[in-house]
Amino acid sequence: MKIFFPVLNWGLGHASRSLPLIKKYMSAGHEVLCASDGEALSMLRRELPDQLVLQLPGYEIFYGSRYMPFNMLKHGRGMLKAMKAEHELTKVIVARHGIDCIISDNRYGCYHAGIPSALITHQLQVFTGQKLLDVYIRRQIRSWCKNFSEIWIPDQSPPDNITGDLSGLNTEPIPKYYLGVVSELTCVPNFGKYNAVAVISGPEPARTNFEHLVIKQLSAMKGNYAVVCGKPGDNEKVREEKNITIIPYLSRLELSALLNQTTIVISRGGYTTLMDLAKTGHKAIVCPTPGQYEQIYLADRLANLGQCVYRRQENLNLSQALADVNTIHTIGQNTAMRYEDCIERLMHLANGHQQEEIIVAVAS
Repeated sequence: MKIFFPVLNWGLGHASRSLPLIKKYMSAGHEVLCASDGEALSMLRRELPDQLVLQLPGYEIFYGSRYMPFNMLKHGRGMLKAMKAEHELTKVIVARHGIDCIISDNRYGCYHAGIPSALITHQLQVFTGQKLLDVYIRRQIRSWCKNFSEIWIPDQSPPDNITGDLSGLNTEPIPKYYLGVVSELTCVPNFGKYNAVAVISGPEPARTNFEHLVIKQLSAMKGNYAVVCGKPGDNEKVREEKNITIIPYLSRLELSALLNQTTIVISRGGYTTLMDLAKTGHKAIVCPTPGQYEQIYLADRLANLGQCVYRRQENLNLSQALADVNTIHTIGQNTAMRYEDCIERLMHLANGHQQEEIIVAVAS
């Protein structure tokens, strides 16, 4: 089967969570054609060096303001334009490459009326801090979901899910399925070389601001630390600054090896990172991207469950946060991790669409 697998570029989270699925489909003998833009495109090309990875138009979200509604309104027209362009490109790609099936990680324009398609998303509801805007965006998401055959949620089904209310929106008549925790990391917490490892991610300029803040605070503390900057397109070398090892980028395999040398991870509140930590069992200090209410909601929810240390960026004190780690559990502790067979899910998607075509043909 030939699969078109477009991935959203919004930090590296979407590419990170899609890679395990992409690699499993390839190992099962399916041909996978990936596509993205920006840093996510660079990551996919580095992780899949022998595969063709196409470039799609970017949504060009730039967090110039901490006020999320302003960012969304400012870039909304550009996002819609990009979605229209990627939809037209999808039709060309399907025809040119003989695509049988589409699995789109949060790229709402990457669907095709003639073939089965699944939308991977954990965010069926959007929180902006403005109720009227939330209602409008949720309605828009519902309308976009109707273009797909199925909705796939990379999370466990309630009540043990990480996403909480984010994935709770009713998508009927489009069915939704929970894939379970999706992560390629294979590490476990160990008292190794580092007191903590910071994994930096997200869109600019928030990513760089967080990197500078973390390095400044860690350099004034006792102990050894590592900072992974999340810049796959950067050619900089690993460098040492005082007590910190600064690493531009690590593959998922390399990141697993690094996290084997610590018990604590400092990160943004991006959903893929939280899903990784739920699998590995590392304790987490979570500092959401300012103004990104999805991350704030997730961090606050997990903190109330006693599963992470949650700090806003303006109040971040890593010295105190590291002390508070002793009082928390790990993300998803005491819940049984469940996993959907992604190969079986793919076959269900393809076969379900074929059955629909048969029913339509008989009815006509």
